[in-house]
This record gives sequence, C-alpha cells and structure tokens, in this order.
Amino acid sequence: MTDKPFDPVAAWADMVQKWEQEINSWSTKLTDNEQFGAVVGNVSRIQLVVQHMVAEKMESMLATLAMPTKAQVEELAERMAGIEDSIDRLRLAIEARALTPGNAPVDAPPPPPEPKRTRKPAAKG
Repeated sequence: MTDKPFDPVAAWADMVQKWEQEINSWSTKLTDNEQFGAVVGNVSRIQLVVQHMVAEKMESMLATLAMPTKAQVEELAERMAGIEDSIDRLRLAIEARALTPGNAPVDAPPPPPEPKRTRKPAAKG
C-alpha cells in the first residue's frame, strides 16, 4: 500500500478550484435570465437620478452659503491658466524686444562718457 503524504498546497488549490467552479455556476444561473438585466438597468437609472438630485441639492446649498461649485472653481482655474499664459507671452515678447539691437533696456543706466583724447600722436619724422 502506497500512502501519499498530505500536500496542503494541493488540497488548497483543489478547494479553490471547486469554489471558483461553484461561483461561476451560480453567477451564470443568476445572469442568464432577462430579469437580471432589467434589474441592473433599473438600478443604474435610479443611481443616475439620485446622483443628479444630490448634485442639485449640493449646488443649491453651496449657493446659499455663497461658496463656488466644483464647476465654477474649474472654470476659474482655466481662466487663471489663460491669464498666466498671456502674461508669459507678454514677458517673452518684451524680453525679445529688449534683446534686439538698438533697443536698450529701460532700466539700464546710460553708458558712461568716453574719455576725451588729449594726447596727440607722435610726429613722424
């Protein structure tokens, strides 16, 4: 008689496999009929209606408290990003104009006067 030693890992794998087969069988029986689809559709519709009602109530509550909604904050953030982009473009344009020849920077002091030449060149002779 050959007795195999008990393998707990194999026993666990066998149990999990049987459990998965039972769950798959049960879920197939549950989802095969049209009533399940109708129930899921109704639950989805109810969820959307409730979500819409909560959003409306939240918006009215925020308006009562004089607080902005999420959409208003997002719109403000987009407008601020546009303003920052415009400022950056203006800054770059001003810097580019200041670097072109003939355009001295506005804040730069005038160049110092060159020294007068008082020495005469040596006479050739």
